[in-house]
Amino acid sequence: MMNKKVLTWALYDLANTAFTSPFRTIFWPLLVTSFLGGNEFQIGLIVALSILAFSILIPMIGVYSDATRIRRPFILFPTLITVVIIALLPKFSLAWNLVLAGLAIVLYNIALSIYNVYLPEITSDKEMGRVSGIGIGVGFLGTIVSLVLIYSILKYFADGTIETIKGVNAAFLVMAAFFLIFSLPLLITFKDTNTKKAHNHLMKKAFLGVVSTFKGLTKLEGMIPLMIAVFFFANALGAIDVFFFLFAKKEIGISLVGFMFLFMAQSIGAATGAIAFGRLADKIGAKKTLLIGGVLWLIVILMFIISRSLAAFWIAGFLGSLAFGCVLSCARTLFVFLIPKKKMGEFFGYSQILGKLSGLLGPAVSGWIIVSYGYSASLVLVLILVALSVAFLFKTPDARKMIH
Repeated sequence: MMNKKVLTWALYDLANTAFTSPFRTIFWPLLVTSFLGGNEFQIGLIVALSILAFSILIPMIGVYSDATRIRRPFILFPTLITVVIIALLPKFSLAWNLVLAGLAIVLYNIALSIYNVYLPEITSDKEMGRVSGIGIGVGFLGTIVSLVLIYSILKYFADGTIETIKGVNAAFLVMAAFFLIFSLPLLITFKDTNTKKAHNHLMKKAFLGVVSTFKGLTKLEGMIPLMIAVFFFANALGAIDVFFFLFAKKEIGISLVGFMFLFMAQSIGAATGAIAFGRLADKIGAKKTLLIGGVLWLIVILMFIISRSLAAFWIAGFLGSLAFGCVLSCARTLFVFLIPKKKMGEFFGYSQILGKLSGLLGPAVSGWIIVSYGYSASLVLVLILVALSVAFLFKTPDARKMIH
């Protein structure tokens, strides 16, 4: 049975998927390239700079949050500001649009990093994989619902084509409202308890903690190969995430509506993958399950490189959605079992840094390659990155705690 706390926690995954999918993958790239005159390299570069800023901020936030046990403000305020930015983003010129979108990416990732800390607090070790999978699965349900709502808005404003500026503007308002409404249960009901006073030396400790925690990472068994595996995979996923719609539109010739329906189908696949592979991870371990997901990704990328047919694109896209759900669910679970519970916030911050540093390579380099050499060359880079990720995952021990 899913208790009330798990449901409330999972609803935030549902809410923030409106940012990661409709916003970041479809409508922000569409707005920049089709209506504001931007290109893939500009999109990739702003993602890179945003993740760099996040990487500087999150260690201090994580240390502070662990020391004081204050979590809620680092989810509440970034979420609310992100919602406002999404709603207003189409009103700005290209330069300001890129700056504000970058700020939204920073704030979203700060909130997500602290949100992940709640996972071991709301469930047992034995149920970790299942609950993590539920969160991811419910999140992709949010993608489907938000896209249905956005499709209705686009049809309402259609004028010979569904890609009208009025329709796109309204889509951003729908995304913002969706993010806000389904975030409210967690933002309202989750409270900080047993908090500690922030002493004057706390920020100094946060700075020193940056160094000590990186040293501590090297002492945790299996953490270094896992983080390297996550780093390579996140580079690949970062490129796919940002440019997937533009690839489909320019290389496959799929329409916005066609891609939205494809994305809904992929969301079902990702939800299925997250829940099914989450349960599998509880039985055979997160490492073995992640390796299955990694092999699936290699097959998917090879299909994208070899074929440009719509049928192959649908098949590869669905397989990729299963693998995506697997990785999102199981990577979080494996990481939890490798880190000490008393430093959850701090170490989750570093996992976000190493994972999200994909922004410094994946989207930026792929955007440059796309503009200079085309999408096929970019896909070869992605294939190499996934292969390296799988290789390092083999070196990672499955540190799952066996509970009988």
